[in-house]
Amino acid sequence: MDAVVHQYKLIVLETYLDMLGHVNHAAYLTLFEEARWDLLTKNGYGLKKIIETRISPTVLGVTIRYLKEILVRDEIIIETRLTSFKSKIGQIAQTMQRSGEICCAAEFTFGIMDLNARRLIVPPSEWLKALGVSS
Repeated sequence: MDAVVHQYKLIVLETYLDMLGHVNHAAYLTLFEEARWDLLTKNGYGLKKIIETRISPTVLGVTIRYLKEILVRDEIIIETRLTSFKSKIGQIAQTMQRSGEICCAAEFTFGIMDLNARRLIVPPSEWLKALGVSS
C-alpha cells in the first residue's frame, strides 16, 4: 500500500506532563490522536464530514513503545502513515520524534464504522484518500 507520510508538528505543553516532569503515558495517546485528526481534516474528511456521512474511524487496539522521555517545551514531529488496510481492518503506524530521534512508536488497529448500523464496513474510496493513500 502506497500511503503518504503525514507530519504534525507541535511543542509539548505543561498540560501533558506528569509529576515526574515528562509527558504522561496517556498523553501520548492524545497527541497521536491529534495527529490523526489533523491528517483526516487536511485530507477533507474531518468531523463535519463524519457527522454528515455517519461513517467514522474507530480504534480497535494499540501497541505503543515509549523509547525516550519527552520533556516540556520539546519540539516534536508526529509522523502518521497507513501501513495496511484489508477488508474492514487497517493499521496505522505513528512515531513521535524529537530532532530526528524516535521517542515513541505506536501501531493502531482500526476499522471504519457505519455509525447508524454500528458495525464495521469496507471503507469507501474517499476514506482511503483521507487516510493518505495515493492512488
